[in-house]
Amino acid sequence: MDDTLVCVGLVKSFEASHRHVLSWRSYRDPSLHTGTLIFRFPSPPDDNSPATWTSMESECPHLAAPLEHAAIEDVEDFKVLVCPWHQYDFRLDTGESSTGMKACTFAVQVRGDMLYVEPPGLPGDDYRLLSLRPVSERFASSTPITPSPAYDISSPPKTLVSFCRLILLTSSPLEKVSLTRTLVSLFRSGQLTRISSPDDLPPPDEPPREPTTQVVSLFKTPKRGGGGTIESRAKLLHALAWIELWAIDLAIDICARFAGWKVGSLDGKTGKKLPLFFFSDFLKVAEDEAKHFSLLKARIEEMGYNFGDFPVHNGLWESATDTAGSLFSRLAIIHLVHEARGLDVNPKQIARCRQAGDHASAEVMTTIHNDEVTHVAAGHRHFQYLCQRTEPPLDPIKQFRHEVSTHFHGKLKGPFNEADRAKAGLTGEWYAGLTGVQWDAAMKSPEGRDVPPPKEIQKEGEVGIEDGVAGLKV
Repeated sequence: MDDTLVCVGLVKSFEASHRHVLSWRSYRDPSLHTGTLIFRFPSPPDDNSPATWTSMESECPHLAAPLEHAAIEDVEDFKVLVCPWHQYDFRLDTGESSTGMKACTFAVQVRGDMLYVEPPGLPGDDYRLLSLRPVSERFASSTPITPSPAYDISSPPKTLVSFCRLILLTSSPLEKVSLTRTLVSLFRSGQLTRISSPDDLPPPDEPPREPTTQVVSLFKTPKRGGGGTIESRAKLLHALAWIELWAIDLAIDICARFAGWKVGSLDGKTGKKLPLFFFSDFLKVAEDEAKHFSLLKARIEEMGYNFGDFPVHNGLWESATDTAGSLFSRLAIIHLVHEARGLDVNPKQIARCRQAGDHASAEVMTTIHNDEVTHVAAGHRHFQYLCQRTEPPLDPIKQFRHEVSTHFHGKLKGPFNEADRAKAGLTGEWYAGLTGVQWDAAMKSPEGRDVPPPKEIQKEGEVGIEDGVAGLKV
């Protein structure tokens, strides 16, 4: 028996799809993140033999394009995977290609009713499973796409950047969800392979919202209560749904706004292009946020309310505006501060729902929480990537603390969910004792006057979910 293989779950749990994506992170070197695919091939209906399994890296060794939607062809007595981006072929059993390249393959074994796979990397890398998802998973039902005032939908966007701009300019939440899912599908299937062109227009400074949205001042959001009543829990889920709507835009915006960023310099002006897996990772984040919004909206309706019934604020986008000029800043503040803060506060909110007997809401929030771990991991992966390839290389932890000290308003204060933060790569030295910009030096009223922080922040120096401000979660 090969003791190097890792148990990834019950065999029957893989019956939902013929393909699954596994995300891994090295615990020896926190900068190492990677993905693998598991393929299941059932026997013919008249054959009682068990299914066969194989595993391969999830990114093409050519240009790191996603392989999860690749076609599989039968050639003689073996199967070949064909990359949808440039049609590179790879044998699923050996990884060999007619081009001379080779993809990494991994052992898969069924032991009783459990499935075991070989982890990626070299012996000693200590890769551990971060997440697992079926390729065919379906989220909210698609909504027919209506014409956008910014584009003629009969002539769809030709680049990823222009498609992202279409999503950012879409005010309808349901249309935004549908467009996001369409973009992700086109990108993964290799139908939209051009990242940008000189004709692309820049993304908007702030995505529009429907005119019926009740937007109030950052500090005037109504109190939600402790979660003991249906209304208070509906307000909580409504606030989270609103944040998830912004989160879709944030993931789409990072793809569009920084598509031309060059890896190798602090200002992004010199160096190499961003790798394809940058766009793959953040389109996956956008897809997740669209799923989260849909789950929360459905749950709110089950509770007798509608999305839009309660006032909201636009505090989160202020962080996007503050970090619009630097990919280092955007990754640090949005993905390694705000999203990591979500890992801290989510368990308490889930527990409150369970204590109230609202297990349906708790399950929705648990699904969201598990996905958010991977979002923090994506931010960690790409922040490390940028730092390591800058000339001269930067210390990722020192650079992160510098970004927070200059772009984050307030103090990072616990209690921290150390286990889930560490799972995503954020160990204590990243955030312990870290303080950002003084609140009163940064916050202004619409008229330009200084705005004091709310009492909760004055007392605790913390931006968190109870305060209803930008640090809520993503």
